[in-house]
Amino acid sequence: MKRFLLLSLASLFLVETAIAAKSPSGALRATGAGDMLLNKRKPRWYNEVWSYQFLFDNGTQATLNYTWARLGFKDPVCGADYSVAGFKGRNYAVGREYPEERLQQQGNPLRVQIHPDMWFQGQPPHAHHVRFATTKNEGYFLDLEFSKMVPGVAWGDGNWSAGDGDIMLLLPIPSARVKGRIAIGKDTIAVEGWAVLEHIRQTALLADILKRSFRGFTPGDHPSYFSAFQEKGGGWTGYGIQWTAAGPQLLPAADIGIQGLDGRQPPSSISLATSDRRSMVFKRSNIAQTASILEGMEGVTRWVVKQFVGDVLISRGRTDGGGFYQYIAVK
Repeated sequence: MKRFLLLSLASLFLVETAIAAKSPSGALRATGAGDMLLNKRKPRWYNEVWSYQFLFDNGTQATLNYTWARLGFKDPVCGADYSVAGFKGRNYAVGREYPEERLQQQGNPLRVQIHPDMWFQGQPPHAHHVRFATTKNEGYFLDLEFSKMVPGVAWGDGNWSAGDGDIMLLLPIPSARVKGRIAIGKDTIAVEGWAVLEHIRQTALLADILKRSFRGFTPGDHPSYFSAFQEKGGGWTGYGIQWTAAGPQLLPAADIGIQGLDGRQPPSSISLATSDRRSMVFKRSNIAQTASILEGMEGVTRWVVKQFVGDVLISRGRTDGGGFYQYIAVK
């Protein structure tokens, strides 16, 4: 249990960067097989996460993270955490953690496996399949095939430099349709819906300099992607990608607008404007799930988390226009 909680802690911060960060240079580029594989590096706090966001047609929302983490004060680990909001009116979460050698990968054909029941395979946008199953707690199951995938992109090398580390943000699946089954306990339902996959590589734990992050997704043939970050004690920065008939367009933020920020709840509206007056906005329509990472922690694990981070809230929900979001707030 302790090892899973520490792994989940690492995955929460993989999505953030800071206002003083040096942004990537260059233009948008297509992602490939190398952008999907673990690139195990030596920094003491090096982490990678493959983060799937799902919005099913029945209204259920889910997040699945596969993670490899070097946490500095303990041996590297790999694992998974899975959260479901609105499964027949209830919210659930579970996580598993294993020694790092459990993670196996190959590039051609692409497959990354953490456990025989926890893997993904297939190179987007040609094919992709993800599976997660565990008997822990109630028992959880997810098995989804992808179709109609929008080709992946990254801003240059995807790398932001901030403080003592770098964070690389890649978007291998900006939008796709999924079809398959999910289950809680013995209650299994067939689902169809939308999915997004981000792959993040990080060389340092940035929680001590970060306060909030927001990631917004509007799926479809011409999707939108928005990633914004607030430095601890500072302002916001970020970028967006908007798909048009001419292809994906990069929107580096010259200004981030925030409305309705109430404590550590997600803002009611967040927008960006570029230096050439292009814009993007996400308006929150609900909060489907919010949880503290400290819930259920005891003893040494709780003390370590509080010392390194403090409390952390992670929220997810819907946005106007058929979109969805994930929001992180660090105390």
